[in-house]
Amino acid sequence: MNQFDKVINRRGTNSLKWDVYEDQEVISLGSADMDFESAPCIRDALVSKAEKAMFGYEGRSDEYFQSIIDWNKRKYNYDIEKAWLSNAPGVLIGLRLCIDTFTASGDSILMHGPYFNPIVTLIVKGKRKFVSSPLRLQDGKYEIDFEDFEKKIIESNVRMFILVNPQNPTGKVYTREELARMGEICGRHGVVVVSDEVHSNVLYDNHVHYPYTAVSNENGNYGIILTSVTKGFNLQGLTYGIVIIPNPAYREMFEETIRSYDLDYATNIFSMAALVAAYNQGEAWLGELNEYLLGNLEYLTDFFEKNLPDVKVIRPEGSYLVWLDMRKLGLSPEKLKKLFMEKAKVAFSFGEDFGKEGEGFERLNFACPRGVLKEALERIKAAIDEI
Repeated sequence: MNQFDKVINRRGTNSLKWDVYEDQEVISLGSADMDFESAPCIRDALVSKAEKAMFGYEGRSDEYFQSIIDWNKRKYNYDIEKAWLSNAPGVLIGLRLCIDTFTASGDSILMHGPYFNPIVTLIVKGKRKFVSSPLRLQDGKYEIDFEDFEKKIIESNVRMFILVNPQNPTGKVYTREELARMGEICGRHGVVVVSDEVHSNVLYDNHVHYPYTAVSNENGNYGIILTSVTKGFNLQGLTYGIVIIPNPAYREMFEETIRSYDLDYATNIFSMAALVAAYNQGEAWLGELNEYLLGNLEYLTDFFEKNLPDVKVIRPEGSYLVWLDMRKLGLSPEKLKKLFMEKAKVAFSFGEDFGKEGEGFERLNFACPRGVLKEALERIKAAIDEI
């Protein structure tokens, strides 16, 4: 049996993906974590750390830094320097730290729509103004409206652009040309770019991930990368974020912020052990994961094409999240949610939570054993067939 076919009952474990639903029959295809065991090398590293029974303060070792440097060189041909590396207790916390560091109360922050709502919450709770530049859906693919993008920057005096690449929820992987053009526009207007690249370890169809700050000098001067091993290696419970800042002035500003919050000790020793194991020993496992997820994506796409042609699959270029266009069903967001939660008993991340551009869409997490995915899709078909 393929290791990823193993069904693990996560109910009763305080899982934020499964235990949020009172109805025990609901299949959760919502929250973006995977229903797979993590790589054995990570388990071994954590057990070894636990067996030492010494959990005091630890700094970031040379092996820690080198594992990140080697990974970026090996995967992206990107030569990063040790001095560029900072960290945060998590990627979302890292985003909030960047917001606090590089913008002031009342400043405007831009994102593409449909957008990942928890980031918008960070913006709004931080007393900044949220500005959306919607992506355009053309022939089943999302494209940047560069005219609108620059217009919004000028009109709203945008001070920061938060890029999510691969994009959440659409799964779009930005090309080198798109990244360079966004970098040129943001550089011309003095906009700091923070690139959330947490989903970059899962890619399909020969799409290539380009780290934002590697694309051009402009991108490097105005850009900051936030990334993590959490999504690709299923380590969301070991919250930890890697921060890459080539610009020395930006780097000092960020370090001053984390010192002011007393986060310069923000090094979870288990998270660091998992990171080193993942980057040094986990690449083969990650390759097997990508192959399995591609199989799930092909199964899902074929299922909808054959059985529910009115539901259009927006094929993701990266991540294990698929964006489903259900507008042809003619149902309101409230009726769609009721249909899936009460009739199908399948939970999504519902489209309206991703802004007005998400209405009529649903986000489905297919990082689960294929048998679970098959049952969920059959339930979805039965529920839609009834209407």
